[in-house]
Amino acid sequence: MASTVQTDLTFRLALQGRFRDLALWLPVPQDARQQRRLALESSGNFAEHALQHDPQHGAPMLFVRWPGVQDDPTLSVSTRVETQAVACDLAQADAGAPLPEEARRYLAASAHLPAEGAIRSRAESITQGLTAPADKLRALYDWVLAHAQRRFDVAWCGLGDVPAMLAAGEFCGKCVDINSLLVALCRAAGLPARTVQGVRVAASRFAPALGASGDVTQALHTRAEVYMGGSGWVPADPADALKLADEGVPDALQREVNAYLLGGAEANWVAYNHARDFQLVPPAAAGPLNLLTAPYAETAGTPLRIGAGAPGYSLFARPFSPAV
Repeated sequence: MASTVQTDLTFRLALQGRFRDLALWLPVPQDARQQRRLALESSGNFAEHALQHDPQHGAPMLFVRWPGVQDDPTLSVSTRVETQAVACDLAQADAGAPLPEEARRYLAASAHLPAEGAIRSRAESITQGLTAPADKLRALYDWVLAHAQRRFDVAWCGLGDVPAMLAAGEFCGKCVDINSLLVALCRAAGLPARTVQGVRVAASRFAPALGASGDVTQALHTRAEVYMGGSGWVPADPADALKLADEGVPDALQREVNAYLLGGAEANWVAYNHARDFQLVPPAAAGPLNLLTAPYAETAGTPLRIGAGAPGYSLFARPFSPAV
């Protein structure tokens, strides 16, 4: 897998039937240190559209509206995005570096990501005797690998509802759940952390289960990021390490991936946003959203379910090779 990848992502929506005052919010790739959105084009029979960003997290979203009555609404959105592989050496983290305000906000709790009570007690127990942020992160990551499990009956990527996981006493789920658990533990231990929602767009050099291409409608994946002084936002993905373990790969490969996914990330994934428990822009009638990984729509103020696998919704990824 190349260290830099350019991908064309094409989202298509073609609903059948008559809809009244239809509004849709679509996540689009963000601009970040290891990712650039190079193009964004849209077409369809909508009346208005605008690129918006939520003020708290800067999450980019395309807001599209079909006012009045609309038969068979259509939307096509094409983006080109360049991604880079990430390799962070935790040994280079500077424990004495001051936390920037942009990172400090990710110490706070939200509806699905607690930082006090039971989660703090558990985080303190796991990191007892450790003072360096990098050592705390490694201990928390290893604990999640040892205690979390993937549950195959969880729909799509899960909800990342850590309070519900704590109440049930079961650390189970899919990528949003498992990586949200790590994020909550990190925040409780004093480490700024956030989930980052996105989609797989190319093959993985490790195993087919960690990559996707072509029709990626159902290839959503959420990672975690933890802020380390001197290093910035460091990727951490115990959920994918556990996903690979379910594939029954050789022990040597499993150990390599376990180590790689703490500080490392392939370029075969496109990040949408790191927003959780937030208001869409403009605000949705239903109120704050847990996360925005797929299109969210309302018709006449009532939520309209449009998810991966729904009729008329598709997302395709294909590699882009710049002309020489």
